[in-house]
Amino acid sequence: MRVIAFIGSPRKDGNTDRLVQEILAGAASAGHEIKKVYLTDYALTPIDPVHGPDTDWTDPRQAVADELIEKMVAAEVVVLGSPVYWFNVSGLMKLFIDRWSLYQRGGQRLMELTVGKRMVVALALADPQPGYVEAVLAPLRLAAKWLQMEWAGEVVAAGVSDPGEVERQPRILAAARALGQSF
Repeated sequence: MRVIAFIGSPRKDGNTDRLVQEILAGAASAGHEIKKVYLTDYALTPIDPVHGPDTDWTDPRQAVADELIEKMVAAEVVVLGSPVYWFNVSGLMKLFIDRWSLYQRGGQRLMELTVGKRMVVALALADPQPGYVEAVLAPLRLAAKWLQMEWAGEVVAAGVSDPGEVERQPRILAAARALGQSF
């Protein structure tokens, strides 16, 4: 099984990256092929206004996102890792997700190419009380539903703002690894 992770944090080796690394380590230990992609390495842009039938939507800046989405389509499990900024995923992650609506290949939209795949989310947030995490997860769950993907779980590390703070939460890291082993 192929597992791909998209990191929406501008900080490589930060708390989000560490959570995702544990998920991928668990998946690798279960014999799955893993890949990690840093969205910060790509020039993602906002969507230009689009009009007309959805089979004709185009945006000349879609090519960068299409390269990433091709990787997503090729996998059976998609991991989205993001820090939480102002009660939402990072801007990088949001740019990536927004681009999903324009993806088309061979007359098929993304939702027709992701049926039955799994989505997993890893979130890192500074607030030690993750009471609003459900508000962050809700649109991601809706995205999975729209893509006809199975929601395969999430791992949330609260109270982590400085690099490395997630290391003080071994239970969360163990849960991330176990989630990866469950694929």
